[in-house]
Amino acid sequence: MDIRLLEEKPQTVFWLFIGAHVLLWTLVPTLVNPNLPLDVIEGLTWGHEWQWGYHKHPPIKPWFIESMAVMSGKGDWAQYLLSQLCVGVAFGAMWQLARDILKPPWAIVSVLLMVGIYYHNYTSPEFNVNVAELPFWSLTILCTWRALKYDSKTAWVLAGLFTGLGFLSKYIFMFLILAILIMLVSRRSWRAVWRTPGPYLAAGVALLVVIPHLLWVVENNFITVTYGIDRVGVDRQAAINHLYYPLKFLIGQALILIPCLLMLLALKGPRREPTYADNHDQIRAFLLFVSLGPPILMALLAGIAGWKLRSMWGTPLFLTAGVTLVYFWQHSLSAERLRRFMLVWTIFFLLPLVAYGSVGLWGPAFTERGKRTQFPGQALAEVVFTKWFDRFEEPPAMIIGSFWHAGNISYHSTSRPSVFIDADPKKAPWIDAGRIAAQGAIVIGADKADAYRLVPAPYKDVLDEGGLKLRYQYKGDVPPVTLWLLFIPPTKPVDRGLPATTDPVSSQKG
Repeated sequence: MDIRLLEEKPQTVFWLFIGAHVLLWTLVPTLVNPNLPLDVIEGLTWGHEWQWGYHKHPPIKPWFIESMAVMSGKGDWAQYLLSQLCVGVAFGAMWQLARDILKPPWAIVSVLLMVGIYYHNYTSPEFNVNVAELPFWSLTILCTWRALKYDSKTAWVLAGLFTGLGFLSKYIFMFLILAILIMLVSRRSWRAVWRTPGPYLAAGVALLVVIPHLLWVVENNFITVTYGIDRVGVDRQAAINHLYYPLKFLIGQALILIPCLLMLLALKGPRREPTYADNHDQIRAFLLFVSLGPPILMALLAGIAGWKLRSMWGTPLFLTAGVTLVYFWQHSLSAERLRRFMLVWTIFFLLPLVAYGSVGLWGPAFTERGKRTQFPGQALAEVVFTKWFDRFEEPPAMIIGSFWHAGNISYHSTSRPSVFIDADPKKAPWIDAGRIAAQGAIVIGADKADAYRLVPAPYKDVLDEGGLKLRYQYKGDVPPVTLWLLFIPPTKPVDRGLPATTDPVSSQKG
């Protein structure tokens, strides 16, 4: 790349970067993954039912995943594109923020630094709640900044909209909301904003967005909240854990910044006397609150409650890292080092792509077990539905089993039956028992005992189709997938022994 582009046409560089990032991180997973990842199959299992919430999470992730499946004709590539669109929008919001507070070429450098964050590349192809909240996290920060800077009612309304959507992505979004509220209360220069309609407009819009989900949570006995508490594993017994867990989380997250810091070192030049804008104090405070506020609040609450914070919960915490680092270190950065920076940046841009592709293709050679993305999902669906249509003419009402096994079978079928997750009505409140009786159901278990355990109590008259053994979609030698198959026969008259009149399994692939 011509270095003059960084200085003279940063907007062009930004779009080239976003285009390359989205294209490559969509293409590589599509090529190396013959099956969709775990969280995507889970999202397809949920999203097909269009609920206002699910037993683990709020609804944005399943809604997005199902929408892409419908629009693409179930192309696997669409799920990887979805992830990168979320990352790209998040980068775009940070680019707009950088342009507000940094001069070229430092604005584009701050965005380019984001490729050094592990969460923005290697883990991003698996669309989950962490990836889903990225665009809303960035857009909330950008709109809040512009609402404060320009006293814009439109910006306040948009901040409220993105806040609500962020909360519908993952509840951890509350830490960003809390950090912004503390900032607006504690900073004297921003307290006057409470005497304007802006914050109340934002709160009203956010509330309108989340009310349907909150009503769903109440109606379902706070099931998502209970799941979240179980995930953090509250530990009040060992006092040391109240210090150990938050420190482990903060140190682990800090280490993720190492590639960004190495890229910044490539730009290091003679230190200059800093020259800041007139609103430097506000910029500095804003960046510190939105960058450090959420992780510190997470660590504080973890320390109080004994939470076991999981590393992936830090996914959105680094979106402002590039802008913040460049803003505070710009007096030590030299434009004369841009060529060296681009060399180091290219390495960090390509290395995760090579690593992802290599692990996808050859990972099982080292782990000696198949990857989820090599699971024989379509082959499993073909076997199961061939056996079903050998006995029955109409497709089953649903598939009973884990979201992974049953979800793969459902996704790869043409009829896409509902999934009765773990035969647990709390996990699948959309289930209609009458449909099971009328149309029958497929039961898939990890083994014979597991399959029979999954059969609902009223339906003990089952057909045992025996064990299934399928190879992973990997050329090497790894243990096969072994499962057990049962059928709950439909009660209405059907023709037996007839093959399916239409292709029972979808062959649409990315």
